[in-house]
Amino acid sequence: MQNFRNTLAISIMSISLTTGALAGQFVLELNEPLDLDLAVGPNSFGVVLDEALSAGADSYAVMTAENEDTLRAFLKSARIDTEKISEVLFINSPEIGGGEPTTTPLRDGHGVYVIERPIPGVGFLGLDKKQKISRNSNAAIAKLGDIVQWDHSYLTGEGTYCVYRADSPETLREHGVLAGAPIGKITRVSQSGN
Repeated sequence: MQNFRNTLAISIMSISLTTGALAGQFVLELNEPLDLDLAVGPNSFGVVLDEALSAGADSYAVMTAENEDTLRAFLKSARIDTEKISEVLFINSPEIGGGEPTTTPLRDGHGVYVIERPIPGVGFLGLDKKQKISRNSNAAIAKLGDIVQWDHSYLTGEGTYCVYRADSPETLREHGVLAGAPIGKITRVSQSGN
């Protein structure tokens, strides 16, 4: 019975996360931190800032909009330049693979990092494969202990933008090896969200 409840809970969570993501959530790669005064609050485009991950010339933002055209119109109006816009197809997390959510606040000595993982088509994988990715990450974290935590990952058609908390980029590289996940760029960021 407990197994059935876990499967049902994961399915409901996945459906709600997928539905939200498919409604028009996007990861923006920025060449400067987002001006939160421009991006937060009501606007005539209906665009919402979900999360800002700031790191100077290597910053990110996650926004929800009706569609990419609406988002681009908002960005043009707000004079926000982007290097790249990727549609979020799924939001993966420790819970999808049966793990525990990340604790808050940030642990002493830890930073927040975005890991870009080049995994073409990952956002289109079936739920069973996404759960396996989550379980692999959870298993690697269990081996490494308190030096790393996985917050969540935005899956796109080209790869992932994974948000982790860790003591160093080297720990994240070790986690990637243990989880069998490729590592692209690792960027330390300051995290804020709505």
